[in-house]
Amino acid sequence: MSKRLILNADDFGLTSGVNYGILHAYLNQSISSISLMINTPQTLEAIDMMQRYQMTCVGIHINITLGKPVSNPCDVPSLIDETGCFHKADWWFTHQVDVHELILEFDNQIALFETLTGQKPSHINYHHRYDFYQYYPHLFQHLCETYQLPMRLERDEQGYGYEYAVNQSYFMQSHDRLEDYLIADLVEMPCHVGFVDREIMEISSMNMQRMEDSYLVNSKEFKNKYQSLGYQLVGWNDVLKK
Repeated sequence: MSKRLILNADDFGLTSGVNYGILHAYLNQSISSISLMINTPQTLEAIDMMQRYQMTCVGIHINITLGKPVSNPCDVPSLIDETGCFHKADWWFTHQVDVHELILEFDNQIALFETLTGQKPSHINYHHRYDFYQYYPHLFQHLCETYQLPMRLERDEQGYGYEYAVNQSYFMQSHDRLEDYLIADLVEMPCHVGFVDREIMEISSMNMQRMEDSYLVNSKEFKNKYQSLGYQLVGWNDVLKK
């Protein structure tokens, strides 16, 4: 059996440039999975693309580090600052929040995903590289028991009901050393595909990386390289239960 590679495009819904960059890669069969942000400026545009092109490989990219919650702010006070916006990504590494509020916001974002898209997410992951499951194990247990969906993990976790997809590194950091990263039978490589527009310049510091990811993920050279190492692209729907 061929080894399997999930190329997952994060940040669907963030801006129009990101949306169209992901759509281009999807139509070019350069990615095998997409993660939708449900509370960002161009979420509805991304959902329109999902429905127009019948995308079934879309999961949810939980976002609690940018913008505002979908929950009533009164119900999640520990997650937000004095302006009503989520705490920034770096804040989480030095602070703790109420795990019940965290679970509520995760649940509400997943519920809104299902309401707006008319489908269940194919997988669960979250925005910015902060290991919520390490710091909030009750959250991990809740997601496993409630949704029974594959998730992006930083390590294999006890109680996880699916094959563990090794997540070696962000795509933009590892493409030049691909042989060092594709070392397991099932690997996920997150990527940040997107076209750079004014919106993304104002809210993200990763824009050169997005351009690089977009070029690489669509290149024949990259496809030939992972195929020569025995990998085929699969989606999260192809990750088997244990």
